[in-house]
Amino acid sequence: MLPANKQIGFLSDAYGVEWCYGKALLVRKQMARVLADKIDSGQYSREDALAIARAILFETPQRFWE
Repeated sequence: MLPANKQIGFLSDAYGVEWCYGKALLVRKQMARVLADKIDSGQYSREDALAIARAILFETPQRFWE
């Protein structure tokens, strides 16, 4: 698994806004499922999972464009 600060979002072969939106929803739902499983197994705390999601979906992409 990559460190959270090395993940800049997700890649897609989508060529239209409609496809990008749908794929973004799928990625977020899957990420939520994986992080929830890690919380349930005791691997992450809720705060850690939220920090990872925020880093992947917001903070790292923001730094990428600076």
